[in-house]
Amino acid sequence: MKKTLIALAAVAVTSTAMAQVTLSGTFNLDSQNTMAASQNNVGMGDIILKFAAAEDLGGGLKIAVNTTIQGEGGRGGTTSGNGYGVSLSGGFGALSLNNYLNGNNLISAGVAVEDDMNDVIGSYTFRTRLQYTLPTFFPGFSASLRMDETKTASTAATDFVNTSTADVNYQLGYATGPFSINIYGAEVAGYTDMDASYDAGFAKFMIGSQDADSHNEFAIVAPIGANLSAGLHLINSDVTEAVGMRVTYALSKRTNVSFNYVDASKSAISGKDGDNYRLRLQHNF
Repeated sequence: MKKTLIALAAVAVTSTAMAQVTLSGTFNLDSQNTMAASQNNVGMGDIILKFAAAEDLGGGLKIAVNTTIQGEGGRGGTTSGNGYGVSLSGGFGALSLNNYLNGNNLISAGVAVEDDMNDVIGSYTFRTRLQYTLPTFFPGFSASLRMDETKTASTAATDFVNTSTADVNYQLGYATGPFSINIYGAEVAGYTDMDASYDAGFAKFMIGSQDADSHNEFAIVAPIGANLSAGLHLINSDVTEAVGMRVTYALSKRTNVSFNYVDASKSAISGKDGDNYRLRLQHNF
């Protein structure tokens, strides 16, 4: 009896400890072509695992951490770390350090292809961000100061932010009901970005604008039926013209089939001109 109680206590302690960690992820199976090669292929897409944990430290303080592991293809494919984050929050606001894969698009309709809308604009960069988020002064308003360091290689992903060379950015946001707007600015680059969204119920509308290259984006995501939804993403600037589309059919709450398509007619920065489609079976857990 005593051994049984000890065993049950050990299980309870283990379960409590494990309950503090959340594991989520995505598994994809794709049939696709690419802009670089016209032939079709069928194979494993990216397999993504995200680990997240949080703890109440008392006195109003809370710590949260996360890391992501990404596998490309199936057996023998490349597996890599794909970002991390740590934050300490409380009455003072929140202080965080994050490393992530940064894209250049301002908004998204969820279009997923091999050469996606970010690749058309100019591909991805590795970024490390040190951020301070101010306390909420009144409902709906948010503000933060950021120091961003853009990396050119994944091997530099764990570097600390170099305060002498990093861009100092700010973000101001306001959200109320179905409407939200964010304004971003950079001290060194001197640009200003803006994105806004409005959820009308029958569809969600999004716009984005950036000073550089007179860059503008528009996106709409809308349910078509009980299990069917569609998304449209348009990008137009002095150097880029592209359209992305996505139609998704939900087989369940966590599994769906989608057809994704990108057509880039002008891509002066990346040279990713042409058509790209992907038929994807996705399971989220």
